[in-house]
Amino acid sequence: MSRNNLPFAVVIEPKPLVADMVADTLRRMGYEVAVSATHAGGAHHAKTHGMVSLGVVAVPAPGEDLGGAYLLEARHANDKMGMLVLLSDPSEGSDEALPGAQKLVKPFGMDELKAAVILATS
Repeated sequence: MSRNNLPFAVVIEPKPLVADMVADTLRRMGYEVAVSATHAGGAHHAKTHGMVSLGVVAVPAPGEDLGGAYLLEARHANDKMGMLVLLSDPSEGSDEALPGAQKLVKPFGMDELKAAVILATS
């Protein structure tokens, strides 16, 4: 939960338009949201905040620092944390890093995002 008693979500997405759409949708769904373009930045948001209810993450870019990748520390702190992976290509690999995570292929609409969030958090 957030400081405002709302569930807290961290969005990691390098494309600002996609990140903004995801964050706006999550806010409408009742989440407090922090956004980062990198996994290291997302991990910092998670560590600073504390309990994370949902991670919505893009696959790390080639060459990106993998420190904090996939919000690993936050997932260890909350084993019930929902995870949604945003894929640019349906064949992109994330299974080894996130077994059981919900996946959503870009481009997607708000209804698809909402449905994926519900699945990721149930």
